[in-house]
Amino acid sequence: MALGPQAASQQGRKGLALLGGQMRPPQGSPPAPPAPYQVGEAGRLDLAAVGPAAAVRDEVNAELALQGHGDRAGDAAGGLRLPRPAPDSTKRPWDRTGCVRCPSSRKRFASVPRFVEMLVVADESMARFHGAGLRPYLLTVLAAAARSFRHGSLGNAVELRVTRLLVLGPGTPGPPVTSNAAQMLRNFCRWQRDLNIPDEDSPLHFDTAILFTRQDLCGAATCDTLGMADVGTACDPERSCAIVEDDGLQSALTAAHELGHVFSMPHDDSQHCAELNGPAGSSRRVMAPVMSSVPPGEMWSPCSARFITDFLDNGHGHCLLDKPSEWLRLPTALPGAAYPVERQCQLAFGVDSRHCGDVQPPCAALWCSGRAGGRAVCQTKHFPWADGTPCGPGRACMSGQCVGIAAMEELNTPVDGAWGPWGPWGSCSRSCGGGVSFSHRSCARPAPRSGGRYCRGERSRFRSCNAEACPGSSPLAFREEQCAAYNHRPDVFKGLPAAGDWVPRYSGVPEKDRCKLTCQSRSLGYYHVLEPRVADGTPCSPEGTGVCVQGRCIPTGCDRVIGSKKRFDKCMVCGGDGSTCTKISGVFTKPRYGYNDVVTIPAGATHLLVRQGSPVGSGDAGDAGDSGDSIYLALRQPSGGSLLNGGYVLVPSESTVTLAGGVTLRYSGATAAAETLACRGPLREPLVLQALVVDERRPPRLKYSFFAPPRPAAAWEKQKAEILAILRNRRRRA
Repeated sequence: MALGPQAASQQGRKGLALLGGQMRPPQGSPPAPPAPYQVGEAGRLDLAAVGPAAAVRDEVNAELALQGHGDRAGDAAGGLRLPRPAPDSTKRPWDRTGCVRCPSSRKRFASVPRFVEMLVVADESMARFHGAGLRPYLLTVLAAAARSFRHGSLGNAVELRVTRLLVLGPGTPGPPVTSNAAQMLRNFCRWQRDLNIPDEDSPLHFDTAILFTRQDLCGAATCDTLGMADVGTACDPERSCAIVEDDGLQSALTAAHELGHVFSMPHDDSQHCAELNGPAGSSRRVMAPVMSSVPPGEMWSPCSARFITDFLDNGHGHCLLDKPSEWLRLPTALPGAAYPVERQCQLAFGVDSRHCGDVQPPCAALWCSGRAGGRAVCQTKHFPWADGTPCGPGRACMSGQCVGIAAMEELNTPVDGAWGPWGPWGSCSRSCGGGVSFSHRSCARPAPRSGGRYCRGERSRFRSCNAEACPGSSPLAFREEQCAAYNHRPDVFKGLPAAGDWVPRYSGVPEKDRCKLTCQSRSLGYYHVLEPRVADGTPCSPEGTGVCVQGRCIPTGCDRVIGSKKRFDKCMVCGGDGSTCTKISGVFTKPRYGYNDVVTIPAGATHLLVRQGSPVGSGDAGDAGDSGDSIYLALRQPSGGSLLNGGYVLVPSESTVTLAGGVTLRYSGATAAAETLACRGPLREPLVLQALVVDERRPPRLKYSFFAPPRPAAAWEKQKAEILAILRNRRRRA
């Protein structure tokens, strides 16, 4: 099944890759603004499937997964690379089961340290170019990338740890080499998968892999690609990988950018980022589509910080919670101290390049010699001299400025961050029915600086508000309203049949997806994930008492208050003692061909459970698709209208029946070996349970039970007994 709004790679003005690649403007000219990057229109999502067997898909993440990303500094002509979009995959990394170290609920809405155990691979072209200096060069580049992930604007405590470093050569063959960036990424991802050890405690295990190459990488239209990675693949052993074309010390920014994609970050000019970044945009941040120098104050855009925070808070970085016992120590000295300006030119433009002095003031931009059109020229990639590069007696470069050594050392001294005060409580997400309000605090007293540690601990707190029930509506009506907002919206699914009315879909939705807005077309039957999150305060499911908060199901009491211990009793009375209802149970023993009324279930009944047929493996189930005794469950209204399996038409698979007042009933489907009906209730109107008999010669296996409020006569007898007891006690005292 293909995704709906696939964003196609496009070529804008010469040298600009508009999708999936980070690029540089032509050399020797001012940086050009990034061209717009096109994604699907807001709200247009993938059609998961048609019919009851459809699979739920996370459309926002699926759309982002189309973005491959390319990073490389341009050549002397200033061309920049454009990768083709990464192939679609229906398997997301968080769909995998068996998570051993998934984050607990206390880690959500909190800053906890994450450790990215990295396999770093350098191919043979890197070994030829750098020679004996390859290892220290790679560690210097990775130290700068790690430093960017410790920047306060990221909003998270993320540490890059190099646990393995491999240099490929004749004796250590690597993945097939190609100039096609997308194919190179696929080759490397397959190759690195076989090197990984699943045991996270093993020193050979890694969370992500990154390949450095001097190979000229090409996209669909030009050879301006600097690197590539799939989006949102952290902790997926098959796809948590990236490739980087070595282009000098600024390759650290390329590596940080590609790892940003692995953490689910889109480009800063994408539609996903427009509102988060504001009208000013973020054209000079790590995730900008056009590669350029990044101001030291704000390395990551608000959009990047939001996406990585949501990604981690939603449990997708579970493999990053363990701290490795061994890793390669990265250099703490600034790169300019190890690589003089002449060497920086050679790394960026080739071994014959030399620094062009007196073109600009020291540190502002690295100008280097080269040849263009058969003549000698000076060229630049619009990056400043590396931090720490000497620029005069007792002076060195820092963020493009020539400063005194003392000032540089002060700017380079790590400062750990500290939490500021809690902000005021925000507005309630609902006016009634149980909403949520938030309070936040920032790691800004002080903000971490120069590689200092980001704050640990709770950054957001929330509480219940407006918990009183909404007049005249059920708790489930809130989700129904959110689905109904998409009714008769032809713009949502262009080219597909109009869905008409949307209703919530509960059956077949995995537990982890309960807080996505999954809605089903009432008329056509297919269903979609219309929003990656329901509104805060939406009940997680018809059965439980939890509510959704920022896409996660948070336990509440039956009073809709987060943290409350109140529970429903068997009579569905909040905080009750179970004395207001009576258990009713029975069996069906006299089958006749056709529809047989079994029992009328009264209004107010709770915890209805009906079982029909033999358990799987009992040997009595008969043919496939047969319930075992040729009897099927059905429901009708007392007035005669069918609610389930009427007119001799069966619902074959698991489904949800919505009853009066929004009460939902789960049905196993007619093809289940043990056919079941279950409803927590309480019912708003009576139901008639029926047995559809197609072969009356076979004995039935139908059992039912529910809790019902006392009948009026029984209630009067109980009240009369209580009154008589009170009168007797008074006589004794008299």
